[in-house]
Amino acid sequence: MKLYGFTFMRNVEQFDYPFVEMLTSLSSLVDKIYLALGDSTDGTEKEIRKFSNIEIIRTIWDEKLIGDGGKIFSEQANIALDALRSAHGDEDDAWAIFLHCDEIIHPKEYNDLKKNIEFAQKNNFDAIKLRFLHFWKDHYHIAVCKRWHPAEIRAFKLNTNIFCYGDAQGFRGATKEFCSDVSILHYGHVRDPKQHDAKQREILRRIRPQEKFKKYYNREKKIFSKTKTLPILIDHPHFMKERIERLSDRFFLPPAEIVYIVGNAVTYSDSVKNKINAKNIHWVKNIKDVPPNFRKKNMIIMEDHRLIKLRYRSNVPPKMHSPQAVAWNPEMMLLLKLSEKGIGLKPER
Repeated sequence: MKLYGFTFMRNVEQFDYPFVEMLTSLSSLVDKIYLALGDSTDGTEKEIRKFSNIEIIRTIWDEKLIGDGGKIFSEQANIALDALRSAHGDEDDAWAIFLHCDEIIHPKEYNDLKKNIEFAQKNNFDAIKLRFLHFWKDHYHIAVCKRWHPAEIRAFKLNTNIFCYGDAQGFRGATKEFCSDVSILHYGHVRDPKQHDAKQREILRRIRPQEKFKKYYNREKKIFSKTKTLPILIDHPHFMKERIERLSDRFFLPPAEIVYIVGNAVTYSDSVKNKINAKNIHWVKNIKDVPPNFRKKNMIIMEDHRLIKLRYRSNVPPKMHSPQAVAWNPEMMLLLKLSEKGIGLKPER
């Protein structure tokens, strides 16, 4: 099995995209990256050239596609994909992985993704959907509203007719999709407010007609102001540390003193249990095993029981609000319920 990456960029440094971090993630997963580089005027290309396994395809963005639903984005993605297929499309065991310049796969999930691809290859799947965690405003909250896509194809068999469409949010042409529990960490909405506004204006300019720009811009601001979020005290990739701290968030979160987890510890992997950021962790079978003075702030309940819900209510929903969303897997539910109590996972040191 061979893995290749592809993506596209243009002037992403000036809008403070985490593109270096994205390339760090993708270049560790694949043998080579094919990157369609638009006519940039900032330092984007200089940073790209620091990576040894990237092939640059130079492009000129067609200004006629301004306001045409974001077709310029899928056009650029397909230019990179065509270059990749031209070089490796005849390899039966070749798979492509696509990331936008603000999307990252955590190193701890590299092996899981590779296993998913091996499984898909053996069982005639030609595409893999990855879940999304959309960080909102900071690095420790995710958006869960209906408008946020819960999963998209981001890996697929290269020797197929799969292609990018629309504003490059997803792909079409797959005949059999495998749904993975591997997450895409989407950092596009975590940055300085002025740069975030500039980035949103640029995207809307590419998607919406000029005469309707103000209407859509105001509507976007209104929708964003009502974004529903959940705390998620995730262990971010080590190569995100500098960026996270530059944007005024803490990379090393302080540990909690104690947590009681009502549930079956066997359900969860040792890798997750060992990363719970608390000095004292107690797994118990029922609430009676938790001292009363710890039940409100230091207890999470993993069992689904109506009476428990009424007395010790959790605001963590079973899934994202999108109709296409599927339920969180047990380990993600554990993380979300821990985060609700201010307890997360230990980051790498």
